[in-house]
Amino acid sequence: MAGETLLLVGNGGREGAIAEAIADSAFPPDVLYYTGANVGIDGLADRRMQVMQVDCDIKNVQGIVDAAKSIPSDPQKLTVVVGPEAPLVAGAADRLRGEGIHVFGPSAEAAKLEGSKIFATKFMRENRIAHPGTMILESRAEAEKYLLTADPESIVLKADGLAGGKGVVLPKTREEMMKVAQDMLSGEAFDGAGKAGILVQERLTGPEVSVFVVADGRGGYSIIPYFAQDHKRLEEGDKGPNTGGMGAYSPLPDGYLTEKQLAGIEDIVQKTIEGMEKRGTPYQGTLYLGLMMAEQRAGAPVVIEYNCRFGDPEAQVVLPLMTRNGLDVYDMFYSTARGEAPAMRPARHLGGSALTVTLAAAGYPGKPATGAVIHGLDHTYPNTQIYHGGTKRINEQTIITNGGRVLYVTGMGRDVDEAAAAAYAAIGGPDGIYFEGMQVRDDIGHRIRKHS
Repeated sequence: MAGETLLLVGNGGREGAIAEAIADSAFPPDVLYYTGANVGIDGLADRRMQVMQVDCDIKNVQGIVDAAKSIPSDPQKLTVVVGPEAPLVAGAADRLRGEGIHVFGPSAEAAKLEGSKIFATKFMRENRIAHPGTMILESRAEAEKYLLTADPESIVLKADGLAGGKGVVLPKTREEMMKVAQDMLSGEAFDGAGKAGILVQERLTGPEVSVFVVADGRGGYSIIPYFAQDHKRLEEGDKGPNTGGMGAYSPLPDGYLTEKQLAGIEDIVQKTIEGMEKRGTPYQGTLYLGLMMAEQRAGAPVVIEYNCRFGDPEAQVVLPLMTRNGLDVYDMFYSTARGEAPAMRPARHLGGSALTVTLAAAGYPGKPATGAVIHGLDHTYPNTQIYHGGTKRINEQTIITNGGRVLYVTGMGRDVDEAAAAAYAAIGGPDGIYFEGMQVRDDIGHRIRKHS
């Protein structure tokens, strides 16, 4: 596999986890290029592969194509992995394939599963995939008329487009419900998501599960054997506004899901892959299914959302577990980009758990403060991996905050309690990682931790 190169599109915490897993592969690429800047990824340069930054605006699909074409590599030995959702929804994978470049990521048509909640709802209806009862509203007048008699505490409001994980609101009052609906439909809030329409869904309850599937674009797929749970709310006890994710853990403990629920998950995955094939938009890349074991449906799995890429922060726990158990992440990207989804049978059975904690900036998820000096990154923390999300290096000694979700501290252990202990031991001053205004949830994994 000599002479191979990989271009990683993106430079956040998810991409840091991808790069780390690639570096740990049995035969990593000779050179890993990535777009933007990431302090953690730069630190992998001495890990059996070169690491080089590529100057590229990933919001510009042509810029991504130009960056890939500029890499001095045999095109057959180049693999492009697109990390974030926006370039995929905008058609980056289509354009790259059109240039004869091997890419890991779905087409724009397939990425509509994430890019448009209206599309995803209609797709699930057509393919009889379990999802919450949903009303699609495409105008302010229509929304006002429908919501006039709705119970705000029995519904969920969702903006149609991409909103960075923040386009889902569970209103508490009628005033909040109406204002959120108006803000979504105006297109002036939620990163413009909602302008094409909003969804009003029944509010289901029950544990949520993140499932990742790798599909080859030819109807074949493998379910990654490490399910996860994300924690979306900003505050402890699952309170406060939705965020992109304040932490996650994996795997779920044995017995957490029944055989019936596992069969239901397999059925949903199969119907999704087959449904995409049937409509002529086969799925290739990572498919994320955000599921709820809905109490209102006797605990059956229901699709809350689809994503067209690895979740963030779930990637920061799933990928380290894959590596720990001998699943070669670079081989997964390489093979799938060439039309063959690898089997997901762990080469080793070391088991173990991973738990990641997000360190967020003051003001997140609204307008995050930046420029705070980060302390403690020069220390070594046992059984812990640090992934950089929103950071910036000023000089050799100084790294500052430069985004909403600043760092992800992932602990590893024999079980989730050990993993949590490792992660939290690395957080907080004076002996751990801290910065002014840092927001942290102390209860990641609280549903199953014995000592949360």
